[in-house]
Amino acid sequence: MKKNLLFVFASAVVACIMSCSDSKVNPLWGMWTLQSEQSGAKTEIMFTDDYTGFVIVDEDVKYETSWQQDSVLRVNYFEMSTGKKGLGVRRTYSVDVDGDILTLKDIESGEVSKYSRFVE
Repeated sequence: MKKNLLFVFASAVVACIMSCSDSKVNPLWGMWTLQSEQSGAKTEIMFTDDYTGFVIVDEDVKYETSWQQDSVLRVNYFEMSTGKKGLGVRRTYSVDVDGDILTLKDIESGEVSKYSRFVE
């Protein structure tokens, strides 16, 4: 429950920063929901302005993330169940944000995932 409250709070902070800031806003920031035809589980991913985030699967925080973006997006996934930050997995993606649709293509595997911007 605390993890879900943390997620809600972090989402609200990101939304506030995005709406109140006059500085350049990265279109990647925010919460994205994996389009339902790609997975049986409800999967959401969040990218924040401090280069951290979460992956939530069926209302449980599955991964904590850190990320960086230049010509590609590099995401480090840290599984929450292990509690060990050093045991992460890194993925590199090409990114396309078209309005409220985020497309991530894994550079290594070629797998494409499409997300919709989360709207409450």
